[in-house]
Formats: sequence, C-alpha cells, structure tokens
Amino acid sequence: MYIHMKKALLFSFFMSALMMLHAQHDSSKIHISNDTIRPPRLKVGVVLGGGGAKGASHIGALKYIEEMGIPVDYVAGTSMGSIIGGFYALGYSPEELTKLISEMKWSEYIGNRIDRPMLSEEMRLRNSTMVMQVPFSLESLLDNRKNSSFISQLPSAYVNNSSLVNLFNDLCIGYQEEMDFNDLPIPFACVATDMITGKEVVLRNGSISTAMRASMAIPGVFSPVTIGDKVLVDGGLVNNFPADVLRDMGADIIIGVEVTSTKIVTADDLKSLPQVFARLLITSTSAKRQENRAMCDVHIVPDISGFGMLSFTPDAIDTLVGRGYKKANEFHDQLLAIKEAVDASAGHPVSKTLRAPHAKNLTNDSVLLRSIVVNNVSNHDSRWLIRKGELAVGNSYTKDDIERAMNIYRGTGCYDEITYQIKECDSVHWNSRLSEAYDLSINMKTAQPHVFGLGIRYDTEEGAAILLNIGLNEKRFNGSKLNFSTKLSYNPRINLTYTYSRSSLANFNLSFDYRNEHFRSRGFHNKYVNLHYQQMKANAYISEFHLLNFSTSAGVSYINTTFDKSSFDGNNAFDSVYYANNTMLAPFVKFQYDNLDDAYFANHGILTNLGTHFYYMPSTKDKYFDFSYAFQYYFTPGNGRFTIIPQVYGRFVTHIKPSYAFVGYYNIRNTCGGEIAGRHFENQMPFIGLTSVEDASVDLTQNASIFRCDLRYNFYGKHYLTAMYNVSMPWGLLGTGGMAFSDIIHFMAQGAGLRYSYNSFLGPISLTAHWFNSDENNHFGAYFSFGYTF
Repeated sequence: MYIHMKKALLFSFFMSALMMLHAQHDSSKIHISNDTIRPPRLKVGVVLGGGGAKGASHIGALKYIEEMGIPVDYVAGTSMGSIIGGFYALGYSPEELTKLISEMKWSEYIGNRIDRPMLSEEMRLRNSTMVMQVPFSLESLLDNRKNSSFISQLPSAYVNNSSLVNLFNDLCIGYQEEMDFNDLPIPFACVATDMITGKEVVLRNGSISTAMRASMAIPGVFSPVTIGDKVLVDGGLVNNFPADVLRDMGADIIIGVEVTSTKIVTADDLKSLPQVFARLLITSTSAKRQENRAMCDVHIVPDISGFGMLSFTPDAIDTLVGRGYKKANEFHDQLLAIKEAVDASAGHPVSKTLRAPHAKNLTNDSVLLRSIVVNNVSNHDSRWLIRKGELAVGNSYTKDDIERAMNIYRGTGCYDEITYQIKECDSVHWNSRLSEAYDLSINMKTAQPHVFGLGIRYDTEEGAAILLNIGLNEKRFNGSKLNFSTKLSYNPRINLTYTYSRSSLANFNLSFDYRNEHFRSRGFHNKYVNLHYQQMKANAYISEFHLLNFSTSAGVSYINTTFDKSSFDGNNAFDSVYYANNTMLAPFVKFQYDNLDDAYFANHGILTNLGTHFYYMPSTKDKYFDFSYAFQYYFTPGNGRFTIIPQVYGRFVTHIKPSYAFVGYYNIRNTCGGEIAGRHFENQMPFIGLTSVEDASVDLTQNASIFRCDLRYNFYGKHYLTAMYNVSMPWGLLGTGGMAFSDIIHFMAQGAGLRYSYNSFLGPISLTAHWFNSDENNHFGAYFSFGYTF
C-alpha cells in the first residue's frame, strides 16, 4: 500500500519534537498536552466514478469501508458517482442508499413519464393519436437572429430537468439552499462539463441537487443545466474519475471506486447507445483517468460484467451492491492499514462522524407547510393551481402528495419544467403545539405556446392515413386558442376549433368539421352498397377539461349531410328515405369518465361515455332523440399478465314527430361494425367480426346493445394476445309482433376474434382473425392495423 509520504514525515517530525520538548522540561514539571500541538489527523477521501446503474456497486464498497471503521472526510464523484456520493455526503448510510436506488422508479424519471390519469383531456388525445409533437414559438421563428429557427426550438434532450431535480430535492431537505458543500455532513464536490468552453467545472457550492443533476446530464438524454453563464452536462466527458478533485479538497489518503469494465472491447460490445456512450467516456478521458488512478492509495474496480448503464432493476441493484462489497473485501489488508494510520495520526480510534445533521427524506417523512408559493404565474392561476393540486397551508404532506400535485400541473401540457423546493423555516404553533414547519416553493417554466403534431396509420379497411395538427396557443393556460387538424386519407377529414379558456371557468368553443366518407355498408335483405357521403358540421359548445378524469361538453350542432346515390343499388326501395340529404339542428350533452392507465393496453381503469342529442329537421319538422352509452372495465388480477375487459355499447334512438314510420336518415340510425367506434358515422358502435358497417335495420333496430368481453394476455414484453367475443341484442324488437325475449335471440348476431398486438413506439401493430355469424351464415376475415387511431 502506498500512503503519501509528505504527511507521514510531517507527522513523525512533530511527534519527535514533542518528545524532545517534554523531556527537556520534565524537571520543571511543565506539561504540554499532546493534543495542543498535534498536527491534524490524516484525512480520507473517497472518489466515485461514473457509470450509470453500474454505479450501484459504489454503495457496496462504501458499506465495507464503513465496516472497517474508516472515517470518510471528503467525497467526490462524477455522473452516477456524484449521485451516490452526494447522497452519502448528505448523511445517507449505505443501507439507506441501497433502498433508495433500488426503489426509485427510474423508468419514469428517464422516460419523463406522467401517469395517464394525471393528464388533461387534450394531452390524452394528443398522446394517443400522434407519434410526434414539437412545441414552437412564432415570435422566435419570426426573429431575424441567425439562431432563431424551427430546429433551434426542438427539445435539447429526451428528458428535462424537473423530475430528477424534484427527486433529488425530496432527498435533501435541510440542504436545499445555495451553500458551500463543505458545510454538508461530509464535504462534497462533483464534476460537470461546460458545453460552451468544453472545460471541466468542479462544483463545490450552490444547490447540491442542481450540482448532482448537472454532473449526470448525459447529452441527448438529459437536458443541460444552466448555472450562471455555463451550460453543464455530464462530467464524464472530461473527468470521469476525479481523484484530483479530492486532492485539492485536502485528502491525504484517497480510496477510489471505479465501475469501468476491464473487458477487452469488441464490435459486439458497441451495439447500443448506452454502450457507445460509455465507451466514448472511456476513450475521451483515458489520459486523465490514468493520472487519477495513480493518485489512489486503494483502487477498487468491482465486477460489473453483465450489467449496463440502464440496469436499474431491483435485482440488478442488489447484485451490483453485493459485487462492490465483495471487491472491497479483497482490499482488506490495505484498508486496515489505512484505518491504523488514521487512528495513529489522531492519537485515538476514529470512526465516521457527520459534521452536520442527516438530510431529511420526504419519501419517509411528511412536512407541515407554513406557506405555498407558485412562481412565474399570475396570482389568479397560482390560487387555482394550489387548489387543483389539493394543497393547503397548515396541512402535512408526503412526497407522494406533493408529486401528485406536480403531475397534475405537468399534465396540463402548459409547462416545460415544474420543480419545487421545501425549505425549513421557524417552528410554528399548530393545533396547540410547536411543530417544525416548511415553505413550499413551486417554480414553473412556461412551455412554448404552439405545437405541431404528426400521426401516421395504416389498416386494411382504409389504407394509409396521415394526421397533421397545428395548435396555436395550445400550451397556454388561459386565453384564445386555435387548433387545426386534417386527416389525409381515402376518407379525409378537417377540423378547425377556436377555444377561449379560463382556468376557473368552462371553455367556450366554436368548431367546424368536414368529413368525406367512402365505405361498404350492408342494408336490408343483405344488400351491400358502396356508400359515399359528405358532412359539414358547425358546433358551438362549452366544455370542462380541468376536472381530473372527467370531461363534459354541452352545446348545439348544425349538421348538413349529402349522400352520393350514384353507386346505390337501384332495387333498394329505401334509398330516397335512408339516404336523403338532410340538414338538422342537434343540441347535445356529452360526458366521459376515463381513468385508464394506458390508452391502448390498459391494465386497470374504467372508460365510460354517455351522450344525448335532440335532432330537429327544419325542412320537414322531424324530431328525434337519442341516448348512447359505452362502458369498458379493465381488470388485471394480482397485477399479472391476464387482463379481463368486459364492455357494453348501446344506443336508443326514437322519433318524436317523424315523417316516416321508422327512424330514417342513415346518419342518425344505429350502425355497427369494424374495430373503431365512430369511424364512419358518429353513432357507429364497434363489432368484432364485421368489417363493413352494418345497418341498424338488420339486427340492431332503434334500441340495441352490444355486449363484449376480451381476455388479453401479455405473453412477453410488449407482445399481447387477445381473445374477443361480442353479441348484439336488438331490444327494439321486444313487443314487435308479439315477440318475447326468447324470440329475439334468433335475431342476435355473434362475432369473435383473436388478435396479436405489439406495442411499438409508433403505435400498436395488430393482426386480427375474426368470425361473424348472422342469418345462419358464417363469415371469416382478417384485419391488420399499424399506428395510433385517429
């Protein structure tokens, strides 16, 4: 073992001088305490290198160092080493660190994920229909500066700061102020890279959570951190093993833990982005790394084979911690020598001592809020946001309570970053007792106001389709918004919606819809027609999207429908009635409850849609009323792989004052068919087994329900297999011609299907084989689809 000789020689010199002085004055009985002039004891520093999830092995090494009784006086780290080292410097024990790292929901932090029930209705719709969303600002685009362009407004990384900053802040309560890191329970430093100069930046003061976040900001994955005039990213680009920083802090003895693989690299080891990035760090800092390794008195390199930068599963973390401990144990003799040297320099046995109190962990504790401040928003919006997040002064909250409020705010889509700090303040008298109190400060960074969206889809019923969307002021909390969408396909659609929004009031909306539909439909006597119609609809309505999981709307529509009869069968006696061009006024009320955890592959939750219309035909004075309902329930027993999905769809439509003895006008009759509700007609109900639209007059009549049950099996990763069965119930036939329930069973239609699905990042990919039985005939078919539904 090598221990730096300067301090050791200095220590020997002072001890010799002390003994000579004591001997010289012994006769005069003058006593000088050894402690009075004893030089400071040897200081121990621990350096922790970067390496993503592999850095969990640092915890095992720290655990063994503690068990040896070696005091750690300084900690320095880079990237993942800065996270482990930073929390260790805040007073967390290796056991606490193991629990923290293994229980963190890394996929949510890395994936920037917000639970779907926390999203607003607009955000849910966008996320379930578009493969790409790009926010932008017209002001920046129109700016004449060279760096003002659409490209310059693209996100700087896949993950922004807020989730990780909030995670770190939750774990360092008591140390969230700007401070000197020497004042932490253990002095700390970490390394980042300045993107402007390309130079190393050593962070030894400021916000510790921000410093850790900057040190592990992998370019392209995590957004850079701006501190003053510096734009900081992962320190591993310049110094992934900062032993030299420890020397500058005052460490006499350095123990290094490095998680770089010693395996000879081949082409097979460089196939993924994390592998390439890890290798880039190694090659770009090779010379610096060798210098820093030479500074270490003990250099521990745990076995991290079989694990990568993203191996954050609990089992992987436990294994890596164990390997770090095992490797440190191999250096028992060297570590024991360090322990003895430190004790000798102090003149007595020493152990780990924190210079300040342990940081408070909001994950385990609750805090009483003395004040709540929301920055960068108006006073009106601040009050609404606090109320919406169910926060109030004088109440105690846990991390989950506060994070739920932040997710609700993020779910509006109006803010790019939302971070918060919980700062200690003077104790307050609350409920007749003195309690520790805290101030909650929430920082909002407003998103770019506008957004461009793109969706793609292909299926065997309609062919290829592209969705283009531009939302002006879409990401503004209040004020006027304008949204334009167009579907480019065999059945094109256009929507233009103006919205005036106020956070505390309902939205006021004006919209125009145009659709041009071509599809095959079956009518009376099993006759098929290639139906073509155009419809224009103007809507004025109020809506409320701020109610979590609920959405409501009420208003009136002006609808004009024009049918192209050129392709109809001339023998169809009902063409003039069914497919009569019509114009109608239709007041409506709609209600939706949706708490599904995923739009396409939900495991839990309920989706309910209720709606009613009153149709009035000005030209004929005809009046119709309808009530529609749809219900889906997703249940996964024991959070396993099987999901049971019972469903009910139905609609009741009746005439109040008709021109005919039955409900005419095809566009308001009950129809069913296909896998997508409302695909060709607003009132179309899905029915597995039917590829064409089924006319209501065949089986569904004016009052009908479809009962369906799916059994889905997640057999591997993102692969699913779903068995489906549905049956139609024509309630409208009850009592017709004396028919009883046992009679109408003969008019029921049945369908079944077996679907394979893969949940790709571009949307679901599905292949369905299906069967349909009606009029004692069996029909078989298949259906393929790729992409989100729109």
